[in-house]
Amino acid sequence: MTTSINNHIHNEIDMTISSRFITFFGATGGCTNAALVHTLNAGIQVRALARTPSKLTDMLLAQGISKSTIDSQLTIVKGDIASVPAIKSVLLSGDYALASQIMSGVGGTPQLRWSLKHPVTIDNPEICASTTKNIVQALREIYLEHPSTAAHKPSIVIISTTGVSDVCEDVPFGFQTMYHVALADPHKDKKVMEKIITENATGSDAVFRGAIAVRPSLLTGDQNIKGGKGWKSLRVGQEDKPAIGYTVHKADVGEWIFEETIKTDGQRWFGQKVTLTN
Repeated sequence: MTTSINNHIHNEIDMTISSRFITFFGATGGCTNAALVHTLNAGIQVRALARTPSKLTDMLLAQGISKSTIDSQLTIVKGDIASVPAIKSVLLSGDYALASQIMSGVGGTPQLRWSLKHPVTIDNPEICASTTKNIVQALREIYLEHPSTAAHKPSIVIISTTGVSDVCEDVPFGFQTMYHVALADPHKDKKVMEKIITENATGSDAVFRGAIAVRPSLLTGDQNIKGGKGWKSLRVGQEDKPAIGYTVHKADVGEWIFEETIKTDGQRWFGQKVTLTN
């Protein structure tokens, strides 16, 4: 179903995992879309922000999600991640219940430019950081306007990348020039995004009850959940002991996110920067 910012629709469903809903940003992206498919297949309620709701619906139908499942479990709010009011409308249900989790896979489109030092940029160089700042601002406004929601703060999962660690090298030697030189500009945005969620998941003024940064190696494939090798095939590491590899399938990353952070609430990974690779 699709709703405007001012027309909130709340659906309730008995779920064996828990009675909750999850908010998705960037739901048409490969990893995030795969995670969304698994989430809907598990019977979990979802609210998603999309500039073009029909695009998201078509992607889900192509993955075998039925129209009845979309109608009963998914509320798509038409809007842009640059709008704090739009973000608030997807974080809150019609009866002012707050999302239990936030899944953000927002990213820009890579673009080549004439530069020997930094030949790759993205169409919106600060999209990850600005989206995350807007989510934080939206939550602060929600807690102020609806104080009771602050007792049930959501956790957040973001999709970042390897190559941004200040602790340990997590990129194989053969990719280090590409990551640290060619992709330096897009990776600045990811680093700022990670810093924002970390700062806002601790302390008395935290807006998140927990935060997880997922750092996949170079992404391959697409969102098709039948196209990967399966989440159990992944090697998993943390920032001080990263799993180092060249590539990872988007569908496998999405499945790992579902199995380890959505299905189980992800508390074991709170505060972690998790590397994923094949």
